[in-house]
This record gives sequence, structure tokens and C-alpha cells, in this order.
Amino acid sequence: MELLDPRVDFVFKRIFASENNKDVLLAFLNRIFAEAGEPALDEVVLLNPYTDKDDPLDKQSIFDIWAKTVDGRLIDIEMQLFNKYDIEKRTLYY
Repeated sequence: MELLDPRVDFVFKRIFASENNKDVLLAFLNRIFAEAGEPALDEVVLLNPYTDKDDPLDKQSIFDIWAKTVDGRLIDIEMQLFNKYDIEKRTLYY
């Protein structure tokens, strides 16, 4: 049986951005938060990953995972297979 690559967008979102797998997302985030010296999260709320456009000609942005903590912090998680050296511009745009 061949396993699906979790770095592929569809698989990544099924694993981490699914209501059925929020415990997996929470464990992932808590590991990252622990390494950064941040307190653990008890819960996250998955948000709509599509941004609103202000004008019909605006570009539509889609977050891989867009979530909010119970204390109101917003979390954007992006899976990138290749370094296009544009993460700073993309972060500011989002």
C-alpha cells in the first residue's frame, strides 16, 4: 500500500485542516508553541481559508490553514514544497 505524501496540498489539508482531525492540528501547533516557549493551546477554531476580495480584479488568496485561538490570536499555516524566496512578500500580502 502506497502512502500519500503529506506535503501535497490536498493531503496536508485533509490531515490538518479538517474538523475531524482538529486534535492532530492542535498537537502539531502545541509542539511548535512549546519549542518557541509559548503556552499550550486547549482549542483552535478553523476559519474560512478564502480571503474576501475588495474588487473583482483583486487576487483571491487561500490560506492552507487559517485558524483562531480561543484568546483571539490568528494562525496562518502554509505548506511550501519549494522555496520561491517570496515568503516575506506573501506574508505581508496575507
